[in-house]
Amino acid sequence: MHPIVVPATGARAAREALAAAPGGSALAPPRPDPALAAVAEALRGARARTGMNEHQVVAKLAEHGLVITVARLRGWERSGVIRVDAAARLADVYGITLDALSGRRAYGARRRAT
Repeated sequence: MHPIVVPATGARAAREALAAAPGGSALAPPRPDPALAAVAEALRGARARTGMNEHQVVAKLAEHGLVITVARLRGWERSGVIRVDAAARLADVYGITLDALSGRRAYGARRRAT
């Protein structure tokens, strides 16, 4: 009896084609976006500078009308992906600007450096 072969589609097909090619290997994981990594680092740094723990930040955000979970806050700090409206409220909680929250320097300092 012969095995039934089902053709692969999509990403699975691409992985199998690469693996079957001479010298091929499985697809490498995507590279992290450096801009998002910088935002994630800035988010973590901003919270650290306030001295607030995650639960305190979540409680402050709720006072500002944004109800989230600690898991959501951790996700922002890990991925750097955050909605602008949420970032604005988070910046208010931390007492900083959106530029500072995203890890950007002041415009004047960036302009002179270039």
